[in-house]
Amino acid sequence: MPSPRARRTRPLRIATYNILVGGPRREELITAVLSRIDADVIALQEVCNLQFLGELAGRLGMQTMVGEPSDPLAGCHIAILTRLPVRSWQNRQHVGRMLRSHLHCDIETGWATLPVIGVHNVHLAARFGERAKGEARRMRELTAVLDGIGQAPSLPHVILGDFNSVAPGDDVAATRFFRKLNELRRRGLVTVLPDGSIGPLPRSEADDNAIDAAWRAAGIDPRLDVGVPLLPRIVGPLTVNLPVSHALDRFLGRFIERWSIERLQRLGYVDCFRRIHPRAHGHTCATWLPAARVDYVFASPDLADTVTACDVVGDRRWHDRDAAVASDHFPVVADFGS
Repeated sequence: MPSPRARRTRPLRIATYNILVGGPRREELITAVLSRIDADVIALQEVCNLQFLGELAGRLGMQTMVGEPSDPLAGCHIAILTRLPVRSWQNRQHVGRMLRSHLHCDIETGWATLPVIGVHNVHLAARFGERAKGEARRMRELTAVLDGIGQAPSLPHVILGDFNSVAPGDDVAATRFFRKLNELRRRGLVTVLPDGSIGPLPRSEADDNAIDAAWRAAGIDPRLDVGVPLLPRIVGPLTVNLPVSHALDRFLGRFIERWSIERLQRLGYVDCFRRIHPRAHGHTCATWLPAARVDYVFASPDLADTVTACDVVGDRRWHDRDAAVASDHFPVVADFGS
């Protein structure tokens, strides 16, 4: 492998991947997917097992930076892996403003024209049961991230990660998702939880094998059951008889607040996937029923014109045999050229 400090002649590849609560029982699949992607920089979300992170970095030949969450109850960390030289990095926790954190590093590209770029990894809160389906919280978190970027030296940069937010104009396969959710409820795999929400059936060692078999019968790899989202209990009765309909999807989509992504667009950030694929769905979640695009790579205006490719790993344009079971999110990969 040529020295990363040498003049770069190939595209700079950057990937983002939510690996679902640390990837238990899926570590080999995650490693295989990322090995094939062959990125120079990888932003990870839901890093719950630092031992696995170290092993992954070793197998990929990368160094790691880890961002502990602002709120310990948020659980998992975020991380950046890279095989390029790191000029500096900082975990901006934005205490009191974010549940997780904003992991920032400046990376030497090897380009003559853009020798250093900033990488900002984020995982905005889901909290779909809160006001505006959590979008009000995500807007506060995004404000903290943008404030942090404003305090750093001005560099071309990317903001990437799991935003848990839908872009203006994007479709959401809501009715197909609700049909699947109601099927899981009928099978007893989704139930009312003690906090009043509906979510995946809790496990115990005594019934693991039976539950695994039930998930497989429902067409979902049992290792992904923790990726079934927690939703308000009222969602069940409201959606039980909804037909699968593109027209109804469009109607329901009008009630989804899209403030976070819209704000980034107003500030001039470029959605790399949408730049390359103006009309493609690009759904990144859930892998067991692709319904929405919530994982993004955004480029600052001074970097956006160098975007040469951006794809969802696991869809029809970038087939990967393991991506559908390695996590409940598909990775997103963007290539940049000087």
